[in-house]
Amino acid sequence: MKFQTLFFTIYGDYIINYGNSITVRSLIKIMREFGFTEGAIRAGLFRLRQKGLVDMIDRRRCSLSEAGLYRLQEGMKRVYEKRNGEWDGKWRIVVYNIPESNRSVRDEMRKTLKWLGFGYLAQSTWISPNPVEESLTKFINELKDSRTNVDIFFFISDFVGNPLEIVRKCWDLKEVEEKYKEFVNQWGKVMENISSLKPNEAFITRIRLVHEYRKFLHIDPNLPKDLLPPNWVGYEAYELFQKLRNKLSTLSDQFFKSVYEP
Repeated sequence: MKFQTLFFTIYGDYIINYGNSITVRSLIKIMREFGFTEGAIRAGLFRLRQKGLVDMIDRRRCSLSEAGLYRLQEGMKRVYEKRNGEWDGKWRIVVYNIPESNRSVRDEMRKTLKWLGFGYLAQSTWISPNPVEESLTKFINELKDSRTNVDIFFFISDFVGNPLEIVRKCWDLKEVEEKYKEFVNQWGKVMENISSLKPNEAFITRIRLVHEYRKFLHIDPNLPKDLLPPNWVGYEAYELFQKLRNKLSTLSDQFFKSVYEP
């Protein structure tokens, strides 16, 4: 697990619930449990400061910046909220014209659209059935403000045909479902052995669980249930994730409270 990924996973699952600050000494104690050295942890914090994601309150304490908090909240919302809700029957469509000279901007655009659950419909055209207007509009406005030669258009539309045609064209749900089956098989076995874990082991297990489940944010578009195949395994994976995370909490919380300093 990379430092930045681990940092935001721990922050989202624990630190943010105790306030937006932690001492560097405490962070070092926590991240050593995952094999990071003190030097690597300090270097990782420095890189996050350079990216504008972390602020130093003083020489011994750090917190998330405004940009870091926004990034964390967007990810947390998608990890912990109930997935696959009702569909309003509308499609969100993004069309953009970004020249070859701005390839880095195009890559950033594609990456964000995938993160938000959009599927590739046609050249420079992406589509989603989910109400992501707020997050998408914020990203588009920031991109337009910071770049030139960028044309981005956002539509909300109906589709007169069978919506499952769009689903089949834009997303490989079979591949996603296979990944969910692997997750259920792997973590279902962990459920049987929780009582034998020490507090630090429970903490490590819970953070790794959240990390593994977060991977689905990059491959599962979180389609409304009306557009999913019958007996969608993603439901079972979500229930297992929540149940296992909660069951690990008592021991995991015990470890965190023993090392946390605000």
